[in-house]
Parts: sequence; C-alpha cells; structure tokens
Amino acid sequence: EIAGEVGLSESTVRKRVIKLQDDKVIEKFTIRICREDERCIIAFLTVIPNNESEIKELIRETQIIPQCEEVYFLAGQCGVLIKVNVPEISELDALVENFRGRNDVKTVERICVVLKPIKTTNRDEWLPI
Repeated sequence: EIAGEVGLSESTVRKRVIKLQDDKVIEKFTIRICREDERCIIAFLTVIPNNESEIKELIRETQIIPQCEEVYFLAGQCGVLIKVNVPEISELDALVENFRGRNDVKTVERICVVLKPIKTTNRDEWLPI
C-alpha cells in the first residue's frame, strides 16, 4: 500500500523501512490513519483517581488500552489527562463509562472532543484558524 501511495517499488520501500529500523528512527509499527471515509473521534479525558497512591495503577492500565494514544500525569490535584482515538461516539461513551466504573477512579472530570485539529506535531499539517 505504501509503495503505491508514494510511487515507489515495494522492494525500495521495504529497504528504506529496514534502514529506518536500523537507524532507530522506527521503533514500533503501530500506524493509525483516519481516512476520509472513516470517522475518527479524538477526545481528551481528565480522570481523577481516588487518591495519589492509585495513580500509578491507573496510568499502567491506560497504557494497555489501545484507544488511549497519549497519557499525561498532571501537576497538582488534576489527575491524569488521556488522549483517546475512537471510531464511534458509542466507543467513547463505553470508554468513559469504563473509567467511571473503576474502583480507583473518583471521577472523569472533563471530556473534551476535538472538533478540528489546528496544530499537530507535523508542521505541514497546520490548519488556518
């Protein structure tokens, strides 16, 4: 697929990927693409644990949930900020309910759904406001 997209032969793409692996540029092969024909819902959740001693377990659990793309420990009594990517709003709802039902979670304080990305880590993808 990549070869067809970039207009190169499959063997050329394969060699370049192997070189990027050898150079430690590529470490993992998880690729998430939201194509135009797919719906991708990106949201940020602020999850507040019951107490500070339960934060480590909560963070450990979020690292194995595939929908949780990024997880941040927040300063103060803010808890954990989680960036999630789901195909359907029903899956977002199920994920939120999963967090709310956990014994180590006091509350899911905030849920923010991304309407339109303005700036991403790739500067070529910046959009005008």
